[in-house]
Amino acid sequence: MRKTTILTSTVAVLATLALGTGPAGAAPTGAAGTRAGDVAAATPGCTTFRFWRGEGRTEGEICDGHATGWVRDDKADGRCPFTRFYSLWDDQTVDGPQVGPKGAVRYFTVYPPRGQVFARYASIEWRSC
Repeated sequence: MRKTTILTSTVAVLATLALGTGPAGAAPTGAAGTRAGDVAAATPGCTTFRFWRGEGRTEGEICDGHATGWVRDDKADGRCPFTRFYSLWDDQTVDGPQVGPKGAVRYFTVYPPRGQVFARYASIEWRSC
């Protein structure tokens, strides 16, 4: 399977085209420091994500109206990484669980707000912990 590294904004455009929903807006802002991840089609209608930054890493899949995956803390720095998901039709975000200390891994299943679906992109962020 060939994986292509692309920017989060490109993923948003591809999701819009795949869903046939028309313009879904620009890529989310506030994801400063987020590196582009590998995104590849998984099951038809699903999208895998893989993101990393100095604080940690997250991998998973957005499929069937929810997201599943894991997040890992890679650095003993007082920062706990978490995965952020974006609603397709508005500016709402849903955060997955944060993880820490260094070496800790947490598996998750995250659902969008009622009546919403996740856009096919995510980001890795951090909070002080």
